[in-house]
Amino acid sequence: MLVLHEDLIALAWSEPMRDLAAKLGISDVGLRKKFASYGVPIPPQGYWNKVHAGKPTPPIPGAAPRRPGENGCASVDSSFAKLLRRAQPLSAAGPFASKEVPEDLDELFAREIRLLGRVTVPKTLDTPHAGLVKLLKQEERRREKYSTDRWTSIPPNFDTILARRRLRILNGILLALRKRGHRGDAYEHNGQIHARAIIGDTYLGLDLAIVGKYRTVRQYGYERPAPDLPATTPLILRMSPGFDGRATRSWEDDNAGTLEAKLAEITAGLIVAGEARFRASLREEEERDREARLEQERRRQTRLAELNQKRIQNLRESGDLLRQAQDIRSLVERVRHAIENGSTTVDEAALEAWARWALAEADQIDPVLSGQFMTHLEEPRL
Repeated sequence: MLVLHEDLIALAWSEPMRDLAAKLGISDVGLRKKFASYGVPIPPQGYWNKVHAGKPTPPIPGAAPRRPGENGCASVDSSFAKLLRRAQPLSAAGPFASKEVPEDLDELFAREIRLLGRVTVPKTLDTPHAGLVKLLKQEERRREKYSTDRWTSIPPNFDTILARRRLRILNGILLALRKRGHRGDAYEHNGQIHARAIIGDTYLGLDLAIVGKYRTVRQYGYERPAPDLPATTPLILRMSPGFDGRATRSWEDDNAGTLEAKLAEITAGLIVAGEARFRASLREEEERDREARLEQERRRQTRLAELNQKRIQNLRESGDLLRQAQDIRSLVERVRHAIENGSTTVDEAALEAWARWALAEADQIDPVLSGQFMTHLEEPRL
């Protein structure tokens, strides 16, 4: 459930934690932990004693401004639905501006470049970003095992000069993103690095690959870059917001400089791309909602058409049934008239028994008496 940060803060400061926790069915300690996980400041100890005593209290803190890539909401569990209203998403038409996000994306890029300042790639991986720690630990375990058992174990994937350079570049990007309050991580699969940048609430796929053709070797069923490729082998960083391999932006080693020299530009570009992707996702979501409404209306019209067709069929059936009932009643009258005129001789008791049976059948068929006409009396509704 998404709620506005200001609503969540107002709730946290609305009454003592114990009373709020009771309304949510959890302990006050559990509620404090929830607020902490949502990044919500809570009243300091003794705050409510001061309130009850009429003493001055600190002001209720305001919500932090929306940052690039953020949806401007806090995601809370469903138990808060008792106390908070669900937040409405930002409009795809904007405005998107906050103290942290200019409306114009070019201005956002210039702002991020200025705030990033000088960005460098660490020369070693001794102090890696948290998003690389798991991958590097996996590599270290593989390296230790391979050093003692080269026959059955798999060698490390990133011990070549070029592979280590790729990891250092990714580490530099993730550390620069962290400097601006964003996240990212990477993992290894089948010897390949898969990375992502997390800008606010928006995810971007990253692929750091070799440019053009290069020598390869076949290892364990996979084509790998040749281990002796130099560190100067040109690399390209592609960004794929859809994680589908389709790059919407890229940076590479070229005459303008190496990727290491472009780290500030890359980081600022990723932050801008995260904000752009967030804005695009709002348009896509509104388009999905519009299509869903149109599809719902199409299904409604189709169902109404089916019900109207059924109504017509029932109407026609009523006409057929009424004619059948009238035919039976006319037949009974004709038979009685014939007997009265002496043209036919029938036992009177048998005649009356037959007439009662025939008229009863006519009443059962009659759409008015049976209520069958009700099937088409009212216009169909959904």
